[in-house]
Formats: sequence, C-alpha cells, structure tokens
Amino acid sequence: MARRKRVRTGTVEWNGNDWRRAWKIVLTRIHGAPAVVMEQMAFNHAVDMLDCGFARGDAFQFQLGMLMMIDCCNEAILRGDCYQWWIE
Repeated sequence: MARRKRVRTGTVEWNGNDWRRAWKIVLTRIHGAPAVVMEQMAFNHAVDMLDCGFARGDAFQFQLGMLMMIDCCNEAILRGDCYQWWIE
C-alpha cells in the first residue's frame, strides 16, 4: 500500500534583499500597465495577494501573486493586446 507524503508549503523565508528584489519585479509590471491588463480580475487579485503576502511576511503567497501577475501580463502580450511595457 502506497503511503502519502506530506508536502509542506508556505515555508519560504526571505530577507530584506529578497523582498526588495521581488517588489522591484512586480512594480515594473504594475507601473505603466495598460488598461487591458489592469482591468483583468486575475491581475487585481494578484495585487491583493502581493499586498496580503507582504503584510503577513508570507513569501510563498507573495510568490504566487507575482506569478499570477506575470502570467496576466504575458497572456495579454501573446493575445496581441499590448507590448512589454516594462522593458523600455
């Protein structure tokens, strides 16, 4: 009989430099984001996850929000709705 393994999530710990680097990444996506991206429900939910994760010091939740935000941006670009505004 196979045994289930327990996978522990949410145990990511960051120092101050890690938080600064992560915020720099997400702020480049937020600043200058076109309306087609800003109006996406998933994008706004990602911003809430970033805020909550940071307030709680939960780097795992912050990472999930960051990935969700990056996915929203990339999907809009692939659809041809906008260009990579954070590369300028």
